[in-house]
Amino acid sequence: MTQRLGEHAVVVGASIAGLLAARALAHAYDRVTIVERDRLPAVGEGRKAVPQGRHVHVLLPAGLRCLERLLPGIGEQLVAAGANPFEPGELRFEVAGHPVTREVADDKRDLSISASRPLVEGIVRQRVLALAGVDVVESAKAAGLESDGAGERITGARVAHAGGDEQLLAADLVVAANGRAGQVPAWLEELGYERPVEDRLPVELLYATRRLHPEPGALGDDKWVLIGARPGWPRTLVISTIEGGDWLLTLAGYGSEHHPPAEEGPFMELATEIAPADIADGIRGAEPLGEVATHGFPASQRRRYEKLDRLPRGLLVIGDTVASFNPLYGQGMTVAALEAAALNECLAQGREDLERRFLGAAAEHVDHAWEMAIGSDLALPEIEGERSLRVRMLNGYVDRLLGVAERDPVVATAFREVVGMLAPPSRLMRPRVALRVLRG
Repeated sequence: MTQRLGEHAVVVGASIAGLLAARALAHAYDRVTIVERDRLPAVGEGRKAVPQGRHVHVLLPAGLRCLERLLPGIGEQLVAAGANPFEPGELRFEVAGHPVTREVADDKRDLSISASRPLVEGIVRQRVLALAGVDVVESAKAAGLESDGAGERITGARVAHAGGDEQLLAADLVVAANGRAGQVPAWLEELGYERPVEDRLPVELLYATRRLHPEPGALGDDKWVLIGARPGWPRTLVISTIEGGDWLLTLAGYGSEHHPPAEEGPFMELATEIAPADIADGIRGAEPLGEVATHGFPASQRRRYEKLDRLPRGLLVIGDTVASFNPLYGQGMTVAALEAAALNECLAQGREDLERRFLGAAAEHVDHAWEMAIGSDLALPEIEGERSLRVRMLNGYVDRLLGVAERDPVVATAFREVVGMLAPPSRLMRPRVALRVLRG
């Protein structure tokens, strides 16, 4: 059981990462205050600070497991609200031109959950804010960190309210979950610390999404469809089934010449061009709901806080503040849940060296997602980036593996477990899988 570590913790940002961090902290601190620049909406409604919330999201199997550990029963709660659980047999999965078999090995039918981002975030927020001692300050932005005289320990966060007033929230611990645009590197520099090294892979991705209401049975038994980009065709189509029986249809393209159109007619034409024939028919027969929403994603980005020689005590970073990945791989919510579960375990071990222990534990999950996302993007010749010998060899192996996964359930199951973050990428190199891949 987590021991009491302090009186007050502050979390900057009411993202899913921030909310789940607050859940972990609630057992170790008397009070937890979440600072959020938005006015928080009702469950199921989007908000300005999460423009990507209008697009496709998924809770991968590892994310769902962690969410259940942190907030028991939340899976059933999401399903009751309209979310769709699905197993491999209900997933149409085409990667780099390879349709992965739906068959499973060893009866491994791990569940994912498909729902809109506002529904998932809203229910997580509802559960977390119901915890004793957890409160939220809305329409307020973190303006900086407060430290002791020597700058060795963070003692609170400065908060600017919408009216212009500034407030100091004294805290034993501050957790920054304020996204990839968050100012943590600048705040550290102000206190005399180095900025973290930043890894970055430009992808020039634009994705466009439209909500549709399909005819019954338009996808058959499928609940999620992913037709991924492939060399020479850097475009992706995703359909997720969400609450209300609706679909979110997302098109994405790498590079300006492949960006999907935002106009209704051209958008639907491109969707039916990318989709397999049966899915294209379902798209044509669906009722459009609202306009096409677009969102740009210039680059995958990772800040290596775990490699800094010096860190102040009393500051943690989590979620997109650390790393944001190509959203087409659906890793964001799952990585946030994995990091929060790691924080929960680190808190249970006490206050000693908490910052280093947490950054190290979180880095293992970020490594997994980063390796998968960057490797997949660099498999596309349209993406400019350094391809080391190791990357070229791994991508050659993965391409061969995907060819085998079209018909081999053992290889396909191992691949889905790695993509679902249930197993590390090294699982694909184990003898049971590697021998099948090498034999073709």
